[in-house]
Amino acid sequence: MTTKISISKAIAAITVIVIIVIAGVGIYYYYISTLPSKPTAPSHIPVTLNVITFTDPSNAWLQAAATSFEKLYPWVTINVIAQGFDSYGTTELTALKAQSGTYNIITYTSTSALGFAPYLVDLTGLVNLNTSDIPAPQLNFGGYYKNGTATELIGTPYDTSTFTFFYNTTLMNNPTLNSQFEAKYGISLNPNTWTSWQDVLDADNFLVTQNHIVPYGLIVDGSQSHDIIDTFPAIFGNYYANDPSINGGHPNGGLLNYNIMFNGYTGSNGIPAPSFNSTAGVQALMMMYKLMQFDPQPAGTTINYGTVFAPLQAGEAWGALMFTADGTTLLTSQNVSSSIGVASLPGNYAETGTDFYAVNKYSANQNYSEAFISYLISPKVNAQIYTIAGEFPISAAATAMLTSNTSIPQYQRNVIQAVFNSGSEGWANPPNLPITSSTLIPAFNGPIYSYLTSSNGSATAAQQALNSAASAWEQAVG
Repeated sequence: MTTKISISKAIAAITVIVIIVIAGVGIYYYYISTLPSKPTAPSHIPVTLNVITFTDPSNAWLQAAATSFEKLYPWVTINVIAQGFDSYGTTELTALKAQSGTYNIITYTSTSALGFAPYLVDLTGLVNLNTSDIPAPQLNFGGYYKNGTATELIGTPYDTSTFTFFYNTTLMNNPTLNSQFEAKYGISLNPNTWTSWQDVLDADNFLVTQNHIVPYGLIVDGSQSHDIIDTFPAIFGNYYANDPSINGGHPNGGLLNYNIMFNGYTGSNGIPAPSFNSTAGVQALMMMYKLMQFDPQPAGTTINYGTVFAPLQAGEAWGALMFTADGTTLLTSQNVSSSIGVASLPGNYAETGTDFYAVNKYSANQNYSEAFISYLISPKVNAQIYTIAGEFPISAAATAMLTSNTSIPQYQRNVIQAVFNSGSEGWANPPNLPITSSTLIPAFNGPIYSYLTSSNGSATAAQQALNSAASAWEQAVG
């Protein structure tokens, strides 16, 4: 009997070992299958990849990833070439238009996407892109290009960057203030519960004008240089989604590449008309004007991309409407780091500000370029964009790795998850037509800035400003 038991135990032990080995082999091959495919080349043939991008904190992660990629492919050298944000795009386009293969991988922003499209490789099937791992709005705004009847993947996002609310959780979750605010306005002071921009304005009035808790409200960026084209759509999104006369049955984003600043349907000429000179647009612009009265004054000149978070960081404002890419500054601030939260815009949406990597169609090393991009969006590598550079991953799996990492403070993990969630709601975007940067942005920002800084905020003046911008846009798009 003892012998039988011993034999049974031995067989059981052997069975467990076999199962473990099989499982281990399965896990190993699953892991290998998720890695980017390795191009093969004799080790004596050197390959150089030039990656051009703009100066950004994420470049520390990009360089670290390049170094680890080079260890996998010892014959590959990757040069990261960073230029100022205002000049790198011109450098790229000059080379691309000359059909130069100097820059193998280029970087572009969401709004500039279609200006680069003719010079880029269609990456469909060439990069290991798991569309269930990357939020669709992040890919839609800049990643996809409708070329005739075909839709091409011209670039891959590598970070989650949206335009949404950062706020002081200690202040906005205060039980006493919440009780007082709810008694007066019938809603919570928690931005996650808001459904309209009037809720934001009520919070500004309550905290600034009525109770003098903070000197400023939600900081809103009205700088003319570029920023208005981001701030206005962020506010306009709620109005657009709730107005069928302009969204045409596409409340969450409008038409691909035209997005919410155009109607969600085409006119007789096959082109959608601008949507923002509507009643909804007037209401949104008037709201923007009112919110900016709670900024440091003079409105429109003090606040820009580089300063929008400063009053929140200093404890002088309850929140800021800003890009999540700048959240690192707040999360590392001794003043407010553990009190920072992220919320969707009223009505549960956000605006996208994602950047992309793409492959130059004139590059002689397209296969290695595609492999490196696949490497950058693989979950383990993509998660390092936060641990190395403090920016937020584009991958759901990478986000899960970070949010389950107990060595990261809980408040940071909360922000990481909230930022990723906002990426799934990032449909309130300006257009990304080829002429967006060169023509549409200045044609819009000029009259809108004039309204925000030199009018009394009336509906008549708002309509005039929006009509002026819409006329210029109609002429530009044909």
